Amino acid sequence: MYDYRMTDEQKEYQRIAHEFARDEIRPISLELDHKEDPLDCAYMPHLLEKLDKTGLRTMSIPKEYGGGGVDDLLTHCIVGEEISWGDRGATGFMLSSTKISHILASELLGDPELADYWMREYVSDPTFLIGTATTEPESGSENQLPYNGADGGYQTTAVLDGDNYIVNGKKHFISNVGWARLMFTFVRTNPDVGVEQGASLLMVPTDAPGVKMGKVHNKMGYRLNQNAEIIFDDAIVPAKYRLGPENCGVSYIRRHLRGDALINAAGQIGVARAAYEKSLEFAQNRKQSGRPIAHHQSVGIKLVDMYTKIQAARAYVHYAAWRQDMRHEIPIDPPMTLTASAFAHEISCDVTKMAMEIHAGVGVQRENFLEKWFRDTHNMLFSSDGGNNMKKVRAMYAITGEWGARSEDENPVPGGAYVSVGDGL
Repeated sequence: MYDYRMTDEQKEYQRIAHEFARDEIRPISLELDHKEDPLDCAYMPHLLEKLDKTGLRTMSIPKEYGGGGVDDLLTHCIVGEEISWGDRGATGFMLSSTKISHILASELLGDPELADYWMREYVSDPTFLIGTATTEPESGSENQLPYNGADGGYQTTAVLDGDNYIVNGKKHFISNVGWARLMFTFVRTNPDVGVEQGASLLMVPTDAPGVKMGKVHNKMGYRLNQNAEIIFDDAIVPAKYRLGPENCGVSYIRRHLRGDALINAAGQIGVARAAYEKSLEFAQNRKQSGRPIAHHQSVGIKLVDMYTKIQAARAYVHYAAWRQDMRHEIPIDPPMTLTASAFAHEISCDVTKMAMEIHAGVGVQRENFLEKWFRDTHNMLFSSDGGNNMKKVRAMYAITGEWGARSEDENPVPGGAYVSVGDGL
């Protein structure tokens, strides 16, 4: 039976996250979003060291390394909603800590000393972030399926040369480039076969020779989270930094990792909640035709719909997170993560649109948060974890057990698409 009561630890993390969002994130959110140069929008120089002092930056790291030891996904979703209530982009720090702890603790990394070194580095450096380099200019959502033809998938190559890999290629739309000290990079180690037989995962120190930042992307929303190109030009990466066997394939890697799709989903709920709260306050104070506009049915019903959508999305996301946390006791329901994430992204756009309608001319003014929250939610609807359409396509395959591949050779998992328990890499 699912218990809807939060633990004392969850309540405390929720309180810390909300107070930080209220006191530190919200006050600078709009100013940073409006910076013309996307390089100046990043939250990192303003917030990372402060986040570190709260314990939120290292909450996912095991206690033996000095972290908070929070492993359950549900607590991360609770915190993610509160941080995104302050600003959607600032939630990126959470994705760093949960990913590095699960990657380095997984069976993929066979060297305990390496895991020990990087965990301690992460804790000791208050500005340490990681990135996950997947998307490329000619290879994006197809890697989410993944499409297994030799003509598709990652084109960034890694060629073994003695004790090192020589990496060449370009990734784009990558979070934390310019700040991340480690970049978990999907590469093609055998370009003659598909990504299920020819892809590998490398842990790339961003100060390695041949690694550099490219263009910083100028996004319509989610601007406080810096996204940019990362370029590998004969980059030298020690072979011992490979995670898992060479050519192990995308699905093999995903089976060992927990992604961030539900944390992103919770973040969308946080933005929707902020828009709802602002709309309720406005509607109760704005008077037209002799009474608050909240008492006019056209507005009041919108507020009811906003409230309902937020409650429904939160319940679904929390239940999906709980199911993942209970995966060793309850059978995994593969489409649940994907559909919960898609639903949360859609309702966040619905809610911010209704907030704009309630505020009317006031809502579209740049000095107000409403139009920013509208941009943030829609930016993530189209881009987060492959975009909402790709989430639904993958959920469809998981439900029907059919990939729709042109041939069985391109179906890496006979009988249906593999959907990892965490997903969202």
